Amino acid sequence: MTFVVVIFTREVSRAAHQESAARQSENLNFSAVATTLLGQENSFDARLAALLSSGATLTRTDFAVQMSQFAQELTSWRDVASTIRSPVLSPSLNVTLANATLTRVNDYETVLAYVARALALDVPAHSSLSLGVAQLSLSQTAATWGMQRHSLASAPGHVTLMSLTNQTGRLNVPQDVATLASAPTLAATRAIVIAAIRVQPAPFPAPALTLLIAPTSSFQVQVAVSNLREIVQPVSVTMTLTPAQGSVQRVTMTQTLAPATSFAFPGHNFSVVPGESATLTVSLDGVPASSALAHSRTYAVRISPTATG
Repeated sequence: MTFVVVIFTREVSRAAHQESAARQSENLNFSAVATTLLGQENSFDARLAALLSSGATLTRTDFAVQMSQFAQELTSWRDVASTIRSPVLSPSLNVTLANATLTRVNDYETVLAYVARALALDVPAHSSLSLGVAQLSLSQTAATWGMQRHSLASAPGHVTLMSLTNQTGRLNVPQDVATLASAPTLAATRAIVIAAIRVQPAPFPAPALTLLIAPTSSFQVQVAVSNLREIVQPVSVTMTLTPAQGSVQRVTMTQTLAPATSFAFPGHNFSVVPGESATLTVSLDGVPASSALAHSRTYAVRISPTATG
């Protein structure tokens, strides 16, 4: 009987040791991933607070780039939160951190969306929360995590994780954003340019701003434009063909351009006759005048006569 008890005790001890070693390995692995994630969250908090507090010194493009980078970082946190959920530790601090991270992702997206709307920036951050609720949630999750981060201190591995900072939750975001919105360097300005004009049939070689076209009953003009700003911009293109004799032909097409994108309008056919002379004007309507940007082009059009003409 004594021998059986000794063997049983030894097996229990060995099993307990193996379980303890397994738990220690799980806890330490989780600690490594969690430490990286918490460091990223605290860095994000500090950088976002700094951007909101002193971003008025940046150009609009630089500010928009940083906002987009913030939005991309939040997306990566969702993947990490999903990864650290399993295996569930005892106690389940990994699940607690995963839930807190997902909550804070939504909170930060709310802050980014608020700033983006105020500055008319196209940033991939959307939320149904109000700014006040999001900031309160950031403060609450930081405080709750501060109490729970010691949960594994007495477990195998003796893990104690870092706390979460809360600079963004304490900011007066509406006041900071009002300051940003009034900064001249961050003001939304319009800038659309004629990027290219394509004519078919292709003109013969000719002096600049002259279109010498083979005998034809019609020719097509297609216009491409570029949005040079980090804002959504509507634009209208008007093409007018004014013949030396006959009726004026005019067409206007409208399109809304996403930030920093280009768009080619559908080609338009103008009716002509061989031997005709005309003036073609292509202009962007409603765009602020700028000597540095091409908003209008005027061409002398010459349709070659036929061989018998």
